[in-house]
Amino acid sequence: MPVALGHVSVIVGASSGIGRALARALARRDGSVVGIGRNSERLADTLAELRQCGPNGKHRCYALDVSVEDDMRRLAGECAAHYGAVDLLVVSAAVPGYEGLPPATRDLPLAAWQRAIDVNLHGPFLANRAFLPLMLERGQGDILNICSSTTPHGLRGRPLVPGYSASKFALAAFTQALADEVAGSGVRVNALFPGAVDTPLIAGTALASAYGGSIDPDNLAEAIVGLLQVTEGALSPDPHVLPMSKPAV
Repeated sequence: MPVALGHVSVIVGASSGIGRALARALARRDGSVVGIGRNSERLADTLAELRQCGPNGKHRCYALDVSVEDDMRRLAGECAAHYGAVDLLVVSAAVPGYEGLPPATRDLPLAAWQRAIDVNLHGPFLANRAFLPLMLERGQGDILNICSSTTPHGLRGRPLVPGYSASKFALAAFTQALADEVAGSGVRVNALFPGAVDTPLIAGTALASAYGGSIDPDNLAEAIVGLLQVTEGALSPDPHVLPMSKPAV
């Protein structure tokens, strides 16, 4: 199991949100956690948390961009050199593609659309592809791509976030395709579909209120660890984790 004693877990998107909470939860399981993000200052904070949560682990953090092919190749190479093997890869990085208020599709710049696709779709592809050889050669490993329910009703398109919605739909299909491709190899590939999680990504946006509540990132992280603890030979395809609506006051 990927969270057994001495596990090596790679978290892309570990500088904030779900990825950072999951990195902490995994560090507490007496293994080594490798955190990746683009913000060096936040990564330094993440590394300090990892060392506090898991003082016996050989934790590392790298300021890299998941949407850059060379960065993901370098990351896989560094992990192979330092650890020899990787038990778990989680890709949790995501961006809306724009800053400020969401524009209507007719006003959405191509650069904003492209950024969402690059990080949310190309990024998981590049990260998954970079680590697959390590896992396939060993005949063991877990890949978890964090998708999104996008709406309280599941995976549906949401107004004013076309790039984000499209990239998450595509990521779900990519994950399913890869899971079928490596079936029988000992490598498990899954997608997780959380609803609104109390993270900087949705703070102050319509997503923060559309569900009538939100999920605490540390609680979600513990739930993810629980899913990963499912015994070898079992799968939990496409689990959705949605917040409960808060009772009316």
